[in-house]
Amino acid sequence: MFSRLLALSFCGTSILLASGCATTSTGAMPAGNGTYVVSRQAGAFPSGREPLLAEALTEANLTCYNLKKQMKLTSTTENPGPYILGNYPKATVIFACE
Repeated sequence: MFSRLLALSFCGTSILLASGCATTSTGAMPAGNGTYVVSRQAGAFPSGREPLLAEALTEANLTCYNLKKQMKLTSTTENPGPYILGNYPKATVIFACE
């Protein structure tokens, strides 16, 4: 009985830790005047090597492609770190579709 409880506890903890490592995205959010914002953020235990900016740019391009328009980049920002105490790697892209 104890070994089964221990196994279930380990499995549940592993799932929680793995889900905390996932990269999250806001998706393309309208920001007014025909502009959009996309943000990507790494989860817990980031390596600092996540391709967040490239992923955000891809998402921006896809948004404009779906609208049958071209993406015009306005600005990009990346969180420089250090990646501690909830200050996770993050990239933000501001763009328009023309």
